[in-house]
Amino acid sequence: MTEAFCFGLGAGLGVTYVEIPDSATPFIVHVRSMGFEEKVFHTLDVPFAWSSHPDKDAATKDLYQALGDGVPALLLTDIYHLPYFGSSTHFPGHAIVAWQRDEARDEVLVSDTERPGLIPVPATNLADARFSTSPPFIHYGNMFAPRSLTLAINADRVRDAIVDNAKALANGGLNSGLAALDTWIAALPEWQAHDNWRWLLRFAYQVIEKRGTGGGGFRTMYAEFLREAGEMLPAVRAAKLVEMMQRSAVAWTGLAALLKMASESDVFPVREIEGAIRHVRTLESQYVHQVTSKV
Repeated sequence: MTEAFCFGLGAGLGVTYVEIPDSATPFIVHVRSMGFEEKVFHTLDVPFAWSSHPDKDAATKDLYQALGDGVPALLLTDIYHLPYFGSSTHFPGHAIVAWQRDEARDEVLVSDTERPGLIPVPATNLADARFSTSPPFIHYGNMFAPRSLTLAINADRVRDAIVDNAKALANGGLNSGLAALDTWIAALPEWQAHDNWRWLLRFAYQVIEKRGTGGGGFRTMYAEFLREAGEMLPAVRAAKLVEMMQRSAVAWTGLAALLKMASESDVFPVREIEGAIRHVRTLESQYVHQVTSKV
């Protein structure tokens, strides 16, 4: 399965508005769903549970046991501690896969999103990355390392994943789903009044367009999933969901570009940003309606 198809099976689309006072990023907008990894395996009918640990030593020991047995491990990490990101900002909840331990170099070889090949990560960095107490992604050495996988996939499961994702977007609370975009709009004056508003805008741009999303707030990737799903589900093609999601991706990219431009200016363009967010909301609302009425 492609990365896009796995993302779709996990109902990966989302919008979450988070406030973390007294941090470098007090206002954060996430653009994928929470608990994505668990949903992927649930859709594939694979029993899933994260293992967690009381401390870094215990987490490292568990990981090394799996790797020593030749079993790859899915890990949750904070990219701040992963050297190949070079990030100065904490961004937890990022999933990677550990494949092999290099004892001589005291490194672990991992794979991560679009990066080709295996990436060496110093063991101490990886141990630090696996623990985070920053909401909304909190993890204590979370690891999933099944000894075997038997996958079950069919058209009904794919359809359910598409519909469930659309319903989650429509029915979130004030800080989740499409309503989170309204919360963001209402909070823009707070962003504008913040001493470091340029960084807030720059970080939001990065989260939407750069940090592992594949562009367009994961919507470009999701459109590829819908294209694949359309081979199994004629209703997806008939409802023109791919085209609708592509338009949404373009709108998210446009919003991100505006945020980036504003981060380099002397004026906080409240009306322009609000208009771009509303445009995204309109397109996503249309998509949700199309899914729930046509698929």
